[in-house]
Amino acid sequence: MRRRTKTWIALAGLLAVVAVWGLTVWGQLPPSTQTPKVGEKAPEFTLPDTNEKPVKLAELLAGPEGGPKPAGVLLIFYRGYW
Repeated sequence: MRRRTKTWIALAGLLAVVAVWGLTVWGQLPPSTQTPKVGEKAPEFTLPDTNEKPVKLAELLAGPEGGPKPAGVLLIFYRGYW
């Protein structure tokens, strides 16, 4: 029982250290002034899809040929490790 308690205390301490580090790093990031606000249209851009084929935002918003026009496009930007 004692070993389990020590493990939980160690995990809680590690979580606290990670939380403090994360808040410190995020607090130092400058605010972005060029990002679109909620409800604003995103600027036109082209990015590669999973098959390295370039895809334009306008193409996604137009929808498939002969098909219905989508109500919108969900944009998710993942920063990764750069």
